[in-house]
Formats: sequence, structure tokens, C-alpha cells
Amino acid sequence: MNRHVLEISTHVFRLLQRRELLCISCSDEKDGPTQRIVVDNDVYTEIIDRAIFKRKTIDEIFLEFATRGCTAPQRSRCIKRWRQ
Repeated sequence: MNRHVLEISTHVFRLLQRRELLCISCSDEKDGPTQRIVVDNDVYTEIIDRAIFKRKTIDEIFLEFATRGCTAPQRSRCIKRWRQ
């Protein structure tokens, strides 16, 4: 499966790191206003499509996703529910 690198703000990066989402690979935080994450092809497509459809930035889409209430047992179903 193809993977893609996305550049997001440090604030959003920290939120995603705390959530420990299985579909997103976060490395250690680096100095600077932006961070890089690696996502699977299907997640990348979903993020880009949502950003275009809602006319939002990638950061805003990830913030929307990170602030949803997915608990640990539901984490595997989290991305599926988000896509609906």
C-alpha cells in the first residue's frame, strides 16, 4: 500500500500524537512550525477529498478528526465511522 507524507502544524501534530491513531505514523517532534506525518493512501485520499469538499485546510480536517470522541476500543472503527 502506498503511503504519503503530509505537513501539518505542530499544534495538530501534538493532538494526533496524543490520540495515537493507527492510521497515522507520527515521528518525534522537530523544531519548527510544521511537522510531517505519514498516512496510508486511503487516508490521504480521504483527507484531500474532505479538504476540497469542505473548502478547509488539511490542518482543519485533522483537527475535526482528532477532536471526535473515539475511545481506545473503538479506535479500529474510528476511521470507518469518520468516512461516513
